Amino acid sequence: MFYKSHFPKSGSREAIEKEACEEGFNPILIKDPPGFIYKSHKHRETKFLACLEGSMQVIVENQKYVFEPGDKLIIPSNTQHSAVVGKDGCTFYWSETLKD
Repeated sequence: MFYKSHFPKSGSREAIEKEACEEGFNPILIKDPPGFIYKSHKHRETKFLACLEGSMQVIVENQKYVFEPGDKLIIPSNTQHSAVVGKDGCTFYWSETLKD
């Protein structure tokens, strides 16, 4: 589930963390360098991502998304996905849970 501009681009990280925790996630901060590639894979856990800076092209079950500041992405368990980090890198919150 992709939520474009879900969070205000100038919103506080605390508000994003709070929402993630309310949804059963415990987010950690990830900083990926430009061009970093996540090869196609899947997990048994549901994933939460919230973009803070930079960008990433994410493919979830053949659907392409441009993940930018303010965007939220929930990847259900056992869902094939991959990603390529944009030219400025990408800083985002990431978490996983077995809760479906």
